Amino acid sequence: MPIDYATLSKNPRLLLEVELKPLQGNRFQPTGFAHLGAARYTVPARDGKDRNGSIEMLLVESAQSVANRLELACWDESANDLLPKLRGLPYVRIDCGGLGMTNSIKEF
Repeated sequence: MPIDYATLSKNPRLLLEVELKPLQGNRFQPTGFAHLGAARYTVPARDGKDRNGSIEMLLVESAQSVANRLELACWDESANDLLPKLRGLPYVRIDCGGLGMTNSIKEF
């Protein structure tokens, strides 16, 4: 079906619905932010024995998510510093002016 580009140029938005699949393998990698939780997705059954031809998959953690959780476990929010036993470890403090302070441990 040819695309009518003249009609598209008059529309501020375009909604597409497409079926996507991974290029390599069947594993889906989530973004890895701790607050997003587990990633649930469906993959085609390899052996075809599943009654509907697909398998539900659950990826609980990614390497990035684990690292984010470990960094948060090292931070003392009330002191706005590393836990006392970890003080001296290197990290970067960032002055955001009127927005306050942040650091390389708290930022993803």
